[in-house]
Amino acid sequence: MTDLNSGNLDKEIAKDGSAIVRDGMKKGDIAVVTGCARGFGRAISLRLAREGARLAVWDLLGDEGEETARMCRDAGTDAQFFHADMGSPADITAAAKATVERLGAPFVVVNNAGINLRCAAIDHPAEMWTKTLNVNLVGAFLCAQAFAREMIRNKRGGVIINFASGRAIEGAANSIAYAASKAGIIAMTKTEATEWAKHKIRVNAIIPGVSETRQPLEAGGTLEELRERGKSIPLGRVGHPDDIAGMVAFLVSADAAYITGQGLAINGGRIMLP
Repeated sequence: MTDLNSGNLDKEIAKDGSAIVRDGMKKGDIAVVTGCARGFGRAISLRLAREGARLAVWDLLGDEGEETARMCRDAGTDAQFFHADMGSPADITAAAKATVERLGAPFVVVNNAGINLRCAAIDHPAEMWTKTLNVNLVGAFLCAQAFAREMIRNKRGGVIINFASGRAIEGAANSIAYAASKAGIIAMTKTEATEWAKHKIRVNAIIPGVSETRQPLEAGGTLEELRERGKSIPLGRVGHPDDIAGMVAFLVSADAAYITGQGLAINGGRIMLP
């Protein structure tokens, strides 16, 4: 029986803690980032490049995706662009195969790509619903599945980060398919984390708040008006892509080695999860 009053207990716990293997991304590891051309995707790609990762950056936008790859190379790492429509299973299969052939099995996969086709629920056409879920949810699943197989084969494990949204928590007018797809991301993340933990694969979801990216501006308004809206958020501002990139850098590090199956809200306190 353990003597709780013994000074040896803390020593034993400390000894055991130092023996735990806490793996995280190391310099030279391969990271895949989807939706790399703009916003969060570009900021995440650049942050991981500065952390020493070798990048496979994916996007449908060729010129801007190539520019992100160039910017990562300028930061001192290897980075290659892969054209991929995340709504196309064939594109995902081809890009995953090319990534592994040219760079190797990734340790990090960031499922950032997504679309928000705005429409009132009462008028929402079925084809718009299908397209949104194909890109945001099915595409993210197929990408995670393809690379999880490589991680298992590689026997080191890895880290997968899926992108959800605050709209998955509280809904949003004119974004029913987007909200539904992002709610699906949260459930998918928990299931992947449960099934793949035995293979040393950690899976988490980031839930970003309104940030200085193109998406919130597509609904109308200016960047100045967006920033003004941020004054009502507890921390007094909207998010910046670098806020999200910082969370990605943490989640892929050894410091996050005991975090899996979580939805982490990065929103200045706008939505406070239990």
